[in-house]
This record gives sequence, C-alpha cells and structure tokens, in this order.
Amino acid sequence: MPTITTAQIKSTLQSAKQSAANKLHSAGQSTKDALKKAAEQTRNAGNRLILLIPKDYKGQGSSLNDLVRTADELGIEVQYDEKNGTAITKQVFGTAEKLIGLTERGVTIFAPQLDKLLQKYQKAGNKLGGSAENIGDNLGKAGGILSTFQNFLGTALSSMKIDELIKKQKSGGNVSSSEMAEASIELINQLVDTAASLNNNVNSFSQQLNTLGSVLSNTKHLNGVGNKLQNLPNLDNIGAGLDTVSGILSAISASFILSNADADTRTKAAAGVELTTKVLGNVGKGISQYIIAQRAAQGLSTSAAAAGLIASAVTLAISPLSFLSIADKFKRANKIEEYSQRFKKLGYDGDSLLAAFHKETGAIDASLTTISTVLASVSSGISAAATTSLVGAPVSALVGAVTGIISGILEASKQAMFEHVASKMADVIAEWEKKHGKNYFENGYDARHAAFLEDNFKILSQYNKEYSVERAVLITQQHWDTLIGELAGVTRNGDKTLSGKSYIDYYEEGKRLEKKPDEFQKQVFDPLKGNIDLSDSKSSTLLKFVTPLLTPGEEIRERRQSGKYEYITELLVKGVDKWTVKGVQDKGAVYDYSNLIQHASVGNNQYREIRIESHLGDGDDKVFLSAGSANIYAGKGHDVVYYDKTDTGYLTIDGTKATEAGNYTVTRVLGGDVKVLQEVVKEQEVSVGKRTEKTQYRSYEFTHINGKNLTETDNLYSVEELIGTTRADKFFGSKFTDIFHGADGDDLIEGNDGNDRLYGDKGNDTLSGGNGDDQLYGGDGNDKLIGGAGNNYLNGGDGDDELQVQGNSLAKNVLSGGKGNDKLYGSEGADLLDGGEGNDLLKGGYGNDIYRYLSGYGHHIIDDDGGKEDKLSLADIDFRDVAFKREGNDLIMYKAEGNVLSIGHENGITFRNWFEKESGDISNHQIEQIFDKGGRIITPDSLKKALEYQQRNHKASYVYGNDALAYGSQDNLNPLINEISKIISAAGNFDVKEERTAASLLQLSGNASDFSYGRNSITLTTSA
Repeated sequence: MPTITTAQIKSTLQSAKQSAANKLHSAGQSTKDALKKAAEQTRNAGNRLILLIPKDYKGQGSSLNDLVRTADELGIEVQYDEKNGTAITKQVFGTAEKLIGLTERGVTIFAPQLDKLLQKYQKAGNKLGGSAENIGDNLGKAGGILSTFQNFLGTALSSMKIDELIKKQKSGGNVSSSEMAEASIELINQLVDTAASLNNNVNSFSQQLNTLGSVLSNTKHLNGVGNKLQNLPNLDNIGAGLDTVSGILSAISASFILSNADADTRTKAAAGVELTTKVLGNVGKGISQYIIAQRAAQGLSTSAAAAGLIASAVTLAISPLSFLSIADKFKRANKIEEYSQRFKKLGYDGDSLLAAFHKETGAIDASLTTISTVLASVSSGISAAATTSLVGAPVSALVGAVTGIISGILEASKQAMFEHVASKMADVIAEWEKKHGKNYFENGYDARHAAFLEDNFKILSQYNKEYSVERAVLITQQHWDTLIGELAGVTRNGDKTLSGKSYIDYYEEGKRLEKKPDEFQKQVFDPLKGNIDLSDSKSSTLLKFVTPLLTPGEEIRERRQSGKYEYITELLVKGVDKWTVKGVQDKGAVYDYSNLIQHASVGNNQYREIRIESHLGDGDDKVFLSAGSANIYAGKGHDVVYYDKTDTGYLTIDGTKATEAGNYTVTRVLGGDVKVLQEVVKEQEVSVGKRTEKTQYRSYEFTHINGKNLTETDNLYSVEELIGTTRADKFFGSKFTDIFHGADGDDLIEGNDGNDRLYGDKGNDTLSGGNGDDQLYGGDGNDKLIGGAGNNYLNGGDGDDELQVQGNSLAKNVLSGGKGNDKLYGSEGADLLDGGEGNDLLKGGYGNDIYRYLSGYGHHIIDDDGGKEDKLSLADIDFRDVAFKREGNDLIMYKAEGNVLSIGHENGITFRNWFEKESGDISNHQIEQIFDKGGRIITPDSLKKALEYQQRNHKASYVYGNDALAYGSQDNLNPLINEISKIISAAGNFDVKEERTAASLLQLSGNASDFSYGRNSITLTTSA
C-alpha cells in the first residue's frame, strides 16, 4: 500500500467527488426526473421497501422461500417482475453486481443478489464452526439482513432532505435531494458489496500508520490524534496478526472531510462513499466475511454521541488510555522477545512465540483503536456541526449510522482475530510436541533450569567446599513461570502445563558432572513418590535443596468452561505425605532439608503435612531440618541436628524419657509469629480479548500459619548433638551425655544427669548442668550458668553473666566470666575463678580457691568466705606495678595504667573484709598467697608488716607490692600450675582435644614486664 500524502488525500477526494457528479449527469434529464418523482413518492409512501424477484429466479435450496416468508413477516412488499434478472439489473441497477436500487416504486432489494450473498456467507460460517469463542450464532436467516436494510432505508430517505436544509443556511447550492438520496443508496451498496472483498495487502501498515500520524499532526482539530499515532511503537515486521485487518488507513483521511463544516454535501457524500469503501473493502479473508455478515444480519451498531463545538467534540472522542495500553503491549512484547533470545539457544521458543502473539494482537488492537478513534472523531464532529446548525441533521444521522456499523463490525471482529492468532500459536506447539515427543511447557522449564545452572555456577560449584564434602548433590525446583503459564493460557493448553519441575545435579571438585555418577545404580531422586536414595554413594556427600522444593506427588489438571468466555484449569495434587531419604552408608554426609516445603494448604485453613524420614549411615552426619516433622535415624558416628537454618518454631527438646543415648523427642510450636514455607495453590489469569483463562498452579509462601498453633514432633535416634532455633528454646537432657546449643534466643537448657556440654550462644540464656561433670558456655548475652553436683567448667562469655556451682568440698570447678560485669560464685570445693574483662564480683566459697587476674581486667571484688589455702595469680602483672592500701576493713590493690600508678582510682582489686576478724567468726576473708608473674609471693603477714612499716616511718597508708614480698622465685609457680591442672583436668570432663592447660590459662611468659622495674620509672599520684 503506498504512503499517504496530503496531495494524494486531496486528489482522492476530488476524484471521488467528480465521479459522483459524472454519474448524475450521465443519467440524463429523464433519469433525474424519475428520481425526483421516486423521491416524492417514497417520501409520501413512508419508507417503502420492496423485495424484487425476477420471473426466471428459483433460488438456492429453501433460501428463496425464507426470503419471501421473512419479508412478509416484516411487512416488506414482495414483487415478482415479468422481466428476467439480467434485464432488471440493467434497467434498475445498472450492473449485475448491485444489491439495492432506487426505482419509482421505491427502494428495491434484488433477491438473486441477496440470496447469493447469503449462500456465500453460509458457507463461510459452516467452515468456521460455531464455538463460544466465535461471534454470534449461525448465519442463514434472511430476516436480520432485511431488517437491517429497513433501518438503512430510513437513514437513506431522511438524507433526501439534505438539500433544502443546506439551502436554508447557504445560498448557491445546487445539489438536489434526489441526488443526495442516490448518493445515500450508493453508500449502502458500497457497505454491503465490499464486505466480501479479499484484499490482503498489509505490507505498508507500519509506514501508513506513522505517515498518517505525521499528516494529522498538522491538521486543524485533529493534531491530538496525529500525535498519539506517531507515539505508537514501531510496527514493522509484526507478522500475520494483520491478516484480518488490512488496508484501512488510507481511507481515514477521507473521513475527516465529513467533520469539516465548510464542505458541501456532495463532497460529504463522496467522502462517505470513499470512507466506507476503503475501510470495509479490505477487511479480508473468510473469517472477516463471516463476522461482518453476522453483524449486518443482526443489525448491530454502536452509538457515538458528543456535543459542543467540533474541536472539543473531536478531542473528547479520543481516549489516550487506549493508545497508552496498546503502546504498553508492544513494549512488553519487545521485552519478552529480548528475553527469549537466550532461551532459544537453550532449545525453547515459547517466549518468542508469546512475544509474537502480543505483537500480532497488539497490531490488531492498534489498527482497531485507530479506526474507532477516528470514526468516533468523525461522528462526534458531525454531531457537533448538526447541533450548531452548520450541517443538517440527516447528514449527522447518515454519518452516525455508517461509522457506527463500521465500529460495531470491527469490535465484533476483534475476538475472532485474537483467537485466530492464538490458534496459530497452539498449532506451533502441537507440531513441536508431535515432532519431539515431549511436553512443550516442560521443555520450557528445562531451558529455565539450564540458564539457572549457568548463572549460578560459581555458587553451586563451591558447595562441596563450603560443607567440607567431596560431592554435592543439589536438588533445584524450577517454580511456576508466568511467561510459560501465560502461553499455556493463550493457546488453551492450561491442562498441559506444570507448576514447575525439580532437577538433580552433581558437583565435584568445582565442576558439574554432566551425567549421573556411575556408582549410582538406583534412581536417586523421585519427586512423585518422595524418595531420595544416596546409599550407593562412596564419597562424603552433601544433599542440599537449593530452592524450596514442592511437596512430592503427581499433578492432575482439567480445563473446563466456567462462563461464556471464561475457562479455568483446575489442579488436583495426588500427593504422598512423606519424604524418605536413604543416606550415605560409610561416609559422613550433610543433609540440608531447610528448603523442603512440609506444609501444604488444602483450603479452609486446613493443612497437609509432609514428614521427613532419614535413614543415615555410619559416618559423622549433619542434618539441617525444616519446619515440618521428621524422623531421624542417625546411625553410628557423631551426628548433629540443626534447627537454626530456617524458622522451625518454638522448640522443646526432651530427653528425660530416653532409654538410649542420643534419643530425643522434639516438639515444635509453629503459631504466633512463626513463619514457615507453605505450599499454596494460586491462579494466573490470562486474557485473550474477551476470553479469560485461569490456571491453577502450586507455589509457596514464607508466612504465618493463619494464627493456628500447629505442633510438630520430631523423633531423633542416635543423635549426639543438637542446635536450637533463633527463638527461646527449652532443652531437657537425658541421663546420658547431652550436647545442646541454644543458638539465638533466650534459652533454657538443662543437662540433667550425665556429663553434658551446654552452649547458650546468643541471647540471655539459663544453663543448668545438673548432675555430672558438665561444661557450660553462656556465649553472648547476660547469661546464668549453674553447675550442679560434679566438677564443672563454666564460661560466661560476653555479657553480664552470673556463674555459680553447687558442689561439695570434693568438687573442683572452673568459673570464667569472660567479657562483661560478671558475678562468680564458687562451691565448697576447690574452684578456679577468673572474672575476665569488666568489673566483676568473685566469691570463692569455703574451699581452697584460686583467683586469677590480668592487667587488662577491670575492677574486681574478691569476697572470699573461707579456705586456708586461697591463692591469687596476677598472671601478667609484676609486683612493682601495683600498690596496696587499707580502706576500712577492705584491702585495695591498685595497678599501674600507662606507667602511672594512681592511688584512689579503683582499677585493680578490692579484697572485701580482708581485715575483718570478729570473735567467733570462722570465716577467713584473706587470700593466703598472691603470686605475680615472676613467681614472687605476698602473704597476709608480709603485707601487714609492710603497711605498718610505711605508716610508722613514712606516714603513708599504702605500700608498693615490691615492698611487701614474703619471698620470691620462678619455682614458686610450679605448685600453682599443678593445682590449676588438677582442677582443670577434673572440671567439665574435657577430652584430650579440648583440654585447657594451666599454662594457657595463666598466660605465663618468661619475658620481662612491659613496665620498667626502676622505682623512678613509675609516677605515683594520689587522689582523694
């Protein structure tokens, strides 16, 4: 189709105008007189319509009888002419191709031509079928056609008044009402005749659209339309989407003449003929014929009402949202096409197919919206002109009828056009499946997974190193893909699509194994039955679910019609309620179940639970659990179960009833603020014009359980170590050895009997060892650690902790406060107390205790209640760097900081009630031996003598540590080290790998102090 130019538009209009004038002049004066007479008679008769049947016409089948019967019912006069059909057409119609003629008897419908047209449409209709996705009912009833012609007749006859109305407003007009009537009849002929034309020229659609926008931008009152057309996306190479909407834009320019108040009626009539011919003349192919015939048969049209001046009416008739929606459709199609390029290389063309669908239907939308907008503008302009008496009302009625029927035809055609494109896409999918013997949409997920492996290779290939295993077995779920689902809906294949697909891949030494390892003779992964079998593996292995895995089972889909244009593909899952895992037999393995979905919503707040049952081997295994119930048969080896990798609820671990070591019942509450992975059924809705397709699919959410307090129960067998959740957990140990980790949260951990190891980790935890030689580690937070009967090791960690032991005189305990302001309470036995950094309180109790203090510690208070052989180790401090002073009944030790020894600044140790000795008091608040790092010793007696000497001779209340020595030698440290070693070896039942040596605790060093030993090297200050 050639490009439109302004000159061509003018030329076309002039040619049409001249053609109409020539026809009238060639008819001769007698014809004009006959027409005038017919006009008068017709006006007087009042819309007279005649069905004319030649004597030689028998009709096709029963159609002639149908025509006669229907005409009679409608009150249409049936006349049988003695002339044959050829003679009649030459006399009345001028050509054998005309359907309607104007005679002195009235407006005549030529029965043979109408019957021929009906038969042609009937064949097209039968060929297409009559599903709910096509428009209307079966064609073949003549009543609709004749009824429509009656409606058109009223419009045509009313136009005969145009001339006298125009003459009242303007002078010099010489167009008669008969001529206008003839032009109106000619217009109707063109409307019917061109409905069956077959012009498929779509080569220049995009160019025409852009050119039209450019022309209109410079046209008065219509520049808004032009600008919007110019802003539409490029429509080049849009495919076959326009094979049912073609050759329409060249006529639009002619229609603008109809909205020009200054144009004469002859020009308007010629423009109307041109508009109808061009717009409808190229709406091609059988499907268009069928729909147009139906619309004409049903007499359907659309109204286009507006008021006011022409300029405002035209503006109001344009919908910017329509064009914006179309532009968005093309933008999305282009993005999908760009996205599709990668997956084409991976063997999947579905995205490109979907992009083509949107481009083709977008082209249809663009063309129809353009036509409808222009037609609405034309009709609105004419209506406004009629309102302001610039043109006559019949002109407005005529144009409204023509533009209305065109808009109605095109709107009704849209759905069939969309379905036509969708069917082509469905055919492509069917051909692919026939050729490859595989589900087309499953192939789409395969391509998605291949891209996933490429994009995440660096992460996936490092899992074996991260988990310290030789091989990583990775299971990945490709979840519902909206583009795949959209294509399935568009092509009516919702029952063939899948909610996704799961995959298993193997990695070793940073490489992906292209094939399954030879040693796996069994099916490793069966997502339908819920089986995973790693029992053939000879390597230490990681089993990891990289993405949330849907519950095991088979999907069953059924597509059904739920409304006139509504369809739904419903999903039924025939699932199993358990994952069964056979683990690696002779090697250690890691089983990461944290991404397993174990809860499925089945409607009405009901849930289906999927358990995990793991049969592990004899290696040292690690198991990371998800939010559902599990049975773990850990087997031999040191096996650890983790609950902290995902939200697994409020945890209670109970081993109190265990008859074998490592057996626990774990109860988890999933209500409140707990979020877990849940499988849910969602719907994707796709629209193809009026048709909507809803497809159900499985997805997942990480969310609350709708306020329900679900309780899950795990049964653990032969598990040596347990790690809690990030919440406040409760641990109740067995009579055997328990190893518990609270992880995050404020946990309550009780070891009960047995030699237990309890770790509070983060949070403000309470740890109670119970009977046995226990190790308690508070971790971060303000913790409370309680060592029961036995020899215990307590380490508070960071935070303001309280450590206490409850042993008899034979107990040996280690209490280490760590960072923070801690309180340490010893037992009646021999305790080793180390407050650590911060301002701490240390009470050793009645036993022979050993206290430890370093230069980096804060102000400690030692309140010792008894014992005759208590000791204090200043592990990294020299006596030359400290001074002692009496304040009341307390003894204060000051230490140098930055080579400055400040008397009065509490930065060392306060020995509470050092000098207190009441009658009958058996308590001994003094420390019998104080050691510096060089092994030198201060005793209560040597300190007393030094203080008395200083007071007596120097009037001073303090004494340097170096002046209060009793005796000193490096060898003095050996007995101290031996005593500490005995306590450590007894406390907490340390094994060889974890034994704390006395030397490490004391941080012994043969190096000299960082401080100079000369008296003059230390600056002494006093403060009130």
